[in-house]
Amino acid sequence: MDEIKKTNQTYTQIASEYAQARQHRHMLARHVSRFVELVPPGGLVWDVGCGPGFDTAILRQHHLRAFGLDYSHPMIIAGRERLGWQNIFIQADMRHLPLCPCADGLWTCASLLHLPRRDAPAALREFYRVLRPGGILYLSVKMGEGEQWTEAAYGRALPRFFTYWQPAELDKLLAKTAFKIIDGWIDHTAQTSWLVRFAIKQTYR
Repeated sequence: MDEIKKTNQTYTQIASEYAQARQHRHMLARHVSRFVELVPPGGLVWDVGCGPGFDTAILRQHHLRAFGLDYSHPMIIAGRERLGWQNIFIQADMRHLPLCPCADGLWTCASLLHLPRRDAPAALREFYRVLRPGGILYLSVKMGEGEQWTEAAYGRALPRFFTYWQPAELDKLLAKTAFKIIDGWIDHTAQTSWLVRFAIKQTYR
């Protein structure tokens, strides 16, 4: 069983607990404000790796046409139970997005967290494909070294796979995918440090 499928099995079991713990998103206010500044008013944006979709709802509050996408169906259901069924979510794999190349922005908050490093280039190529020229990518990842399994998740003995990134490594990968970084920083919290990047899709003739 691969890392993504095994981690997804864990989220199937902890979806309700995760949604309860993650519903307050005030810590992302700076991230959201910058994203809204960069994306056209009323723009079409996808929250890739949306989980329960709390960020999707916040982006909609900023008058963006925001829709969520996640690999875990139980996580989507947990979000709909809290946010209402009027919010639109799609179950899909970020390495194979079922989207046309017309997005004004992609919000990918902690979306590469459980993706093995070997699969990150494929995901970024998909992000690039579905953005329109000049589209904006927001990306946040856990800062650190290597990859590892953890054996505890929200009070249960369940495994999850994590990938960590260094700034130079992530920036090189974005540039290789023809993204130009236009802003970014590191957020330090009590538990971890988050590497934040805003990038624009470049096109070449």
